[in-house]
Amino acid sequence: MENIGFFLGLLVVGIFYILAFWFKSWLFNKRRIARRDRYREYLKTDAWQRKRYVVLKRDNWTCQSCGAKATQVHHMKYAKYNIGKEPIDWLVSLCKTCHEKQH
Repeated sequence: MENIGFFLGLLVVGIFYILAFWFKSWLFNKRRIARRDRYREYLKTDAWQRKRYVVLKRDNWTCQSCGAKATQVHHMKYAKYNIGKEPIDWLVSLCKTCHEKQH
């Protein structure tokens, strides 16, 4: 009978850890979605269009994967905290087909 308090304590701690894990997962997913939406908005800006042009020009409008005419720019990495501050070294020109294969 005296172990009931101990087991109830373990149960409460277990429930706490489960709720904490769920909340952390939920919060991470919410942040990830918000970041994705901010990137999508950034891709509509003039700043992105200028950077995109610089990358396409640098690569001579050639797909860096297959050699066809490049029409899109692919992010090899994303700036974790500073959306739009990625260096052009992280961007590569691709044709539509190769870009779809990347995703």
